[in-house]
Amino acid sequence: MATAEKLLRPEEFLDWEATQPERYEYVAGSVYAMAGMSDEHNQLSTNLVTACAAHLAPPCHVRAEGLKVQIGATFLYPDAMILCSPPLFFNVRCDTIRNPTVIFEVLSESTEAFDRGEKFRRYRSLASLKAIVFVSQDRILVECWSRKGDAWQAQEWENWSESLEIEALGLQIPLAKIYEGLEFLDLVQ
Repeated sequence: MATAEKLLRPEEFLDWEATQPERYEYVAGSVYAMAGMSDEHNQLSTNLVTACAAHLAPPCHVRAEGLKVQIGATFLYPDAMILCSPPLFFNVRCDTIRNPTVIFEVLSESTEAFDRGEKFRRYRSLASLKAIVFVSQDRILVECWSRKGDAWQAQEWENWSESLEIEALGLQIPLAKIYEGLEFLDLVQ
């Protein structure tokens, strides 16, 4: 991700971003343009939201990409998230959530290092967060990092017949549902 421009205050960023046709993330005073979304990325994001919605029970609800998450003076866009309590919004536009329970990131070649590095580090500081799920878009591989007390533990699934398990929510989502409709699957099934 390349730096789009340098702004010093979060309020300046939020006002500026609201007028932009593209989305940007804000980390430590720097603004980063979001990478374009491939068809595979879009399909995976849609599948995640659809599968979560079908398997979640109140009070938990899924949110599609397009909402920011606020972590201190940082504003990031996950690909999807689950909320299990009423949303706490950062601003009156109600486009920035402060209390996600689960965050999903679909990994691409251009974003994986940032998603697994800086974003992952910052997400883990959210007190409300119980799990962070990384979904590969070029092969069947789902990785779930779950909070266990003060530590984070990872679990991976890479078999079409397995299910992603988010233990804190008692949620199981078949990988077949997550990867449904992706063309590269013809090569692996």
